[in-house]
Amino acid sequence: MAGGVSKLLRCFFVIGAMLIASWSADATAQSGGWSEPIAAPAKPEPPPAPAPEPAAPPPPPPAAEPAAPGTAEPNPDWADPSPTESEERSPQNPDWVEESEPPQIGDMRRRASEYYDLRYANRDLTLPRGMIRGTFDTVAGRRIEEAQGLEEPFGPTGTISTMNFGVAISVAEDFEIGFSRYRMGSYPGISVFPGFGFGGEGLITFSMSPEVKFGDIPLYGRFQALDRDKVKMAFDAVFRIPSRTTFGFILGVPLRFIIQERFTFDTGVEMVVDDNPQGPSVWSLNLPFKFVANATDQLFVEVGSGMNLFDLGQTIRTATSGLIQGPFYFIPLSARIGYTVEAKATMMDVFLGFRFPTLYGFTTRANQVNAETWQVTVGFNVYSPVLFKGSAL
Repeated sequence: MAGGVSKLLRCFFVIGAMLIASWSADATAQSGGWSEPIAAPAKPEPPPAPAPEPAAPPPPPPAAEPAAPGTAEPNPDWADPSPTESEERSPQNPDWVEESEPPQIGDMRRRASEYYDLRYANRDLTLPRGMIRGTFDTVAGRRIEEAQGLEEPFGPTGTISTMNFGVAISVAEDFEIGFSRYRMGSYPGISVFPGFGFGGEGLITFSMSPEVKFGDIPLYGRFQALDRDKVKMAFDAVFRIPSRTTFGFILGVPLRFIIQERFTFDTGVEMVVDDNPQGPSVWSLNLPFKFVANATDQLFVEVGSGMNLFDLGQTIRTATSGLIQGPFYFIPLSARIGYTVEAKATMMDVFLGFRFPTLYGFTTRANQVNAETWQVTVGFNVYSPVLFKGSAL
């Protein structure tokens, strides 16, 4: 038994020695031995030469110019919503538009010139609906017809001065009413009877010389029947409520012809009926003519004339001399300069005028030039759209 074990151990030693010898031989072959250093790794082989580059492709054709905004075909896969009306006004950026002015907020006051033109020569014959006009004028001058026995019923002679206040309003489209002697295109009037155009007519009016006395009250209505850019026509009905003189009535058709919004010819026809305390009523025909020009939007000038055909029926007779025999024809001559001032919702015309009311007069028997009867008028008109929402003062 002991001998069997000894043989078995001897076999294990032999096999272990053989394995150790085999491992030692392999390690010596790889490292060159324990005394020699480990060899450096071999240099890598150089990479192969690159292949020649292929020829460059021909350049692409020039790209077409981009289509103008709004003309390109829509993308069927993705499309923006159509631009709004305000965005379409901007060719640079149809998707975003910056407002040049901030929008109005609330009831902001609008300028009076937005309702009634700032240029005097381009205005309608009636006020716009809802606008009110206040008028004032003072007239000073001299009249010399006393030698002809015309003191009555034509009014006083010598130095004359008056102050006249009036008001008018438009309560409906193209319809104006007022208590005033001022009417667009018909001021100053060329009627001779009863006051030779020295004023003395208005809602509040009085003469200061030759004696202090209240004047008459004119009530009028005007309807503008034709309103075109170049031609305007209206109908007038004026009633003179007597306080100083007598009852009177005017039926008129004023016409306005506008050229390039700066030049205007005002004309028309007026039939005048005046009550005569010394005899039958006096029938007269007025043919006014005025030229108005706006030198600027605010400065205007006016030259006026016309003809007053007085006593067409030859009905007037004097109480004493009997020297007056009609009909009478008077040709006036006037000039006026004015300036329009605008302040927010209020607009005002300031004017100065000079006139010879009977510069040239003649009857069936005689004629004469009369430059000694003259008038100077200073006045102003105030306009305000008081009945418009958000525009009251």
